[in-house]
Amino acid sequence: MCIERLIRGLLPIGVLATGVLLYASANPTSTKTHWAFVPPRRPTPPTVRLASWPRNPIDKFILARLEQEKLAPSPWADRTTLLRRVSLDLTGIPPTPAEVDSFLNDHTPNAYEKVVDRLLASPRYGERMAMDWLDGARYADSNGYQADYERYQWLWRDWVINAYNQNLPFDAFTLDQIAGDLLPNATQEQKVATGFNRNHRINTEGGVIPEEWRVETVIDRVETTSAVWLGLTMGCGRCHDHKYDPITQNDFYRFFAFFNNVPESGTGVERPENHPPLLKLPSSEQEQHLAELNRKLPELSAWLNTRLAANATKSTDWRAEDIAHLTDKDPAKPLLSIAPDKRTEPQKRELNRLWSERYDEEYKQRLTERNAAEKDRAETEGKINSVMVMEEMPQPRDCFVLIRGQYDHHGPKVTAAIPAVFGALLPDTPNNRLGLAQWIVSPSNPLTARVAVNRMWEKLFGVGLVRTSEDFGTRAEVPSHPELLDWLATEFIRLHWDMKALQKEIVMSATYRQSSRLTPELLRRDPENRLLARGPRFRLPAEMIRDQALAISGLLSEKIGGPSVRPYQPEGIWDETSVYGNLHNYKHDKGENLYRRSLYTIWKRTAAPPEMTLFDAPGREVCRVRRSRTNTPLQALALMNDETFVEAARVLAQRMLTEGGSSPETRIAYAFRRAVARPPTPEEARILAAGVRKQLAQYRAHPEAAQKLIAVGDAPRDPRLDPAELAAYTMTASVLLNMDEMVTKQ
Repeated sequence: MCIERLIRGLLPIGVLATGVLLYASANPTSTKTHWAFVPPRRPTPPTVRLASWPRNPIDKFILARLEQEKLAPSPWADRTTLLRRVSLDLTGIPPTPAEVDSFLNDHTPNAYEKVVDRLLASPRYGERMAMDWLDGARYADSNGYQADYERYQWLWRDWVINAYNQNLPFDAFTLDQIAGDLLPNATQEQKVATGFNRNHRINTEGGVIPEEWRVETVIDRVETTSAVWLGLTMGCGRCHDHKYDPITQNDFYRFFAFFNNVPESGTGVERPENHPPLLKLPSSEQEQHLAELNRKLPELSAWLNTRLAANATKSTDWRAEDIAHLTDKDPAKPLLSIAPDKRTEPQKRELNRLWSERYDEEYKQRLTERNAAEKDRAETEGKINSVMVMEEMPQPRDCFVLIRGQYDHHGPKVTAAIPAVFGALLPDTPNNRLGLAQWIVSPSNPLTARVAVNRMWEKLFGVGLVRTSEDFGTRAEVPSHPELLDWLATEFIRLHWDMKALQKEIVMSATYRQSSRLTPELLRRDPENRLLARGPRFRLPAEMIRDQALAISGLLSEKIGGPSVRPYQPEGIWDETSVYGNLHNYKHDKGENLYRRSLYTIWKRTAAPPEMTLFDAPGREVCRVRRSRTNTPLQALALMNDETFVEAARVLAQRMLTEGGSSPETRIAYAFRRAVARPPTPEEARILAAGVRKQLAQYRAHPEAAQKLIAVGDAPRDPRLDPAELAAYTMTASVLLNMDEMVTKQ
């Protein structure tokens, strides 16, 4: 009866193979233990009847459940669909026609595995993975609150991209970001990593109470760290004991104490810059140049000092005509009026310097050279980028329970500790952020590995094995496949927290490789695909939708990292929300920066880029670890009219005309393969070819409309192309960029 109600949607899918619902109490005082608070034990993959289907243990857990429900898995997706799916999942960029051809022509047994390995090794992998991490880290390029001045924290974002590309194990990835500064002999990169907990908002408004906003900063760190790594809504404990989870207010402030010792004021100056503590990071060119200046300056200074000593006996030899023209403002005049035997040593030295600057040509030349070098050094140091980082005070601050969460209403004094329900920090670890980080990535921690693998699964399948990926507390949805969740968690630890290795296991599974085609039976039995009898199909994230349009057209820049860029935005954006600072009077960039990946788009905290939010990218004022997914007519309007997509369509149209052959049919087939990796069906080709001819007639009759359309965007236009023909194919390319198949991973 339980299974029947489950299948009909009357119960959440959270049933063990035996049909027993996992326990998830809403009562934090219950003597029973919530499933997520029990360390995972590695289960044995179940035996299945369809033994030929599984490709790895993941499939056995999925298939056992399907067989229990009397369902069969779907056939594998065709090779083109699978290649596009895995390319988007691992790099965020669709495959090129050459990559599709290479895969289709590779008939070796490990052809697909070679593709997976290539994608995991791509520098685009780090950009794809970092995209989601920035949401949880609440990364933005401004401080937030009313003034919302610009800040420069992109060096931390680049660290994240590089960490993923270098396949930094997840435990080290965690240790570095929470406590990299406290590691023995911490490297510069490990200190940069701690910028994770400096991505918080900073209030730069006049009249604020610094201690109030410093406390808000620390509370933000508690909420972010617990949500990102533990999947807990610990912020509920700020004002009172958690209503559902076994986290008391005392637990909250003991956790708070780990983050309470950063030497920060809680407010910032009213100008666009970063706020201490800071780490300056010169580029290799700046470092080399400063080293050369620092070598050169002492040599020049030594020469000048030696020369001054040699000139000491000459400093009274002033020309009479020069003395006559000295004014009262000239410092030499009063010195020369003093008898030589009456001058003090400082006066003699000053007169010697002035004489050398007036009469010694070589001294003047070397002095000018030294002054220019000092100015160069100051200017170079002023251009060095900085990143906000974590740092410990020599003497920790006292920490108190705050009555009703108010910064100045102190209750009992507390010391740093993890919530009592989880015991204590590991033996022989320090009672600070480093000890906290070591506990978080300990295999004995019941949450971290489960939370991490669940989010990996969510990234690939659209929903986690635990749907509430932001909440693993007692109000969480129970897992759809609890034994698989624990197997993945223990497998992650067995693999030494190797993120690429675990992702490879998932995408190599038969479960992942299934066709996403929805049959009437599957729609009736499992409309949300929680049983995974078919492959994943869902709308792409905001960044991917823009990035693939740039990639398909050939506009996408290959540059990785660097300061945030300013792509096209609506006219006047942010003028009403940024009265002061660099975010006011927004002007889009020129050249390559217009076509960087969306990951690098400048992000104003109080008003995120509208193209992003339209496709459900969250705001970055606070930590968000799960995005919503909506469909609205405004999304289609943006894809048809936004400058980025119109320009991408125009550039794709130029390629259709210059690289796609001489007929509408061959040109459409060329663009279709670039867009969705497959050729069009005969019916699709017929409809699009008819559309080209209709549009061409329209633009020949209205040449001014053609000129207006093909003028959109900064990308150069090929002057050899007929404007009416280019406009007609631009509209056809726009249709391709608007197809459901384009904005959907299937």
